[in-house]
Amino acid sequence: MATTFAALIFRPAEIPDRALSQGFAVALGGWAVASPRLFVAPLPGVPGFCAAYYASGEPAAGGGDELDHLAELFDDELSPPVAVLDAAAELGHPGATIYALVFSEEIVHDDGWRFEASGFVRHFVREGEEGVEAGVEAPDRSDVVEVDIDLPEGATEQQEREALDRAIRPHRGSTFLAAELGAPVLGALMGGLFAPERRVDVRLVEPGPASVAAEVARLNRVLRREGGRGAPASPPPVRGVAAPATYEAFARAYDWADPADPEDLYRELAIGAIEGTLRFLREDELRSHEREPGWEAAAARRLYPLARLSGSALGGGGGGAAQRAVVALGADGEQLWLVRGGTSAAPAGPTFGELLRYLSLGWSRRSDAEEDLIGALMLRARLRSLGG
Repeated sequence: MATTFAALIFRPAEIPDRALSQGFAVALGGWAVASPRLFVAPLPGVPGFCAAYYASGEPAAGGGDELDHLAELFDDELSPPVAVLDAAAELGHPGATIYALVFSEEIVHDDGWRFEASGFVRHFVREGEEGVEAGVEAPDRSDVVEVDIDLPEGATEQQEREALDRAIRPHRGSTFLAAELGAPVLGALMGGLFAPERRVDVRLVEPGPASVAAEVARLNRVLRREGGRGAPASPPPVRGVAAPATYEAFARAYDWADPADPEDLYRELAIGAIEGTLRFLREDELRSHEREPGWEAAAARRLYPLARLSGSALGGGGGGAAQRAVVALGADGEQLWLVRGGTSAAPAGPTFGELLRYLSLGWSRRSDAEEDLIGALMLRARLRSLGG
């Protein structure tokens, strides 16, 4: 069976797993890929380097569909290596270097890159419309030529393959990477592909109470607030539904009594189905759901009320109708739901952690990398709210 793969090559000391996870999630923000996968393995024969292999996780009739996806994704302006470098810089590794290879045995496709903060270099061979073509790209150049293949008259099929290999070998992306790393990279990547060490989940923001607490701390810093001010002693159960652990972490860390902003309103939000003005519910408002008509249906789905939403998400009406729009937290402590009237629940789009990161980015002066991140948060939330 022909092998097709896309991999990043990196030093683990420069690229932590969180950078891989966030970077791929940002690059995939607008892609309808439901189950992207990353597997990491050390590279035999290339000391100090690991490879992260990406696959879409989507069923496909043949390798061509996956190769088309890999080629298009890695050729995008905001490709996985670029986004991973940005995430690594955010995590304190601004001088990292990443190599990448998209390779297929099914057709001629061998595309290699070196990425660093100062720019990139790319060498490739691939099948073009007029035959096999080779190219070199950098920020200041782009050269693509057809590959001349010298075939003897009456050449056999084996001789044709050997002539093709001789002609394209100097132009291969894997040849370029072997020279960069001083080792036969393609063989090492083939070995690592079938010996993964661990899986890295592709996520914009990590789930769990610790991550939520960190996102609230980030939001407090952005808004110049004091963590835990006015926090409830213990979030109450609502209609028999206990507060998820992520909500408890949020409640302990959030600033519930900022004297500079007593209304505590987040206006003009637009992430997934959460559009309008949001206000996190106080303890007395949580308890009021014990009496709120229709909330039995939401409680039966193990939803926990989180915030009120008013404005454009309800057709811009506000007023009494706004009292029926609640952003609720699912039993997993991660997924958010938009509940109207206590009975109608639909996916809100972002996860709890993603909503908190969106809020902190929304009130920040953003770098280019942060603009990419908030864009990915909005794109991913939109896809989820539409069922994608």
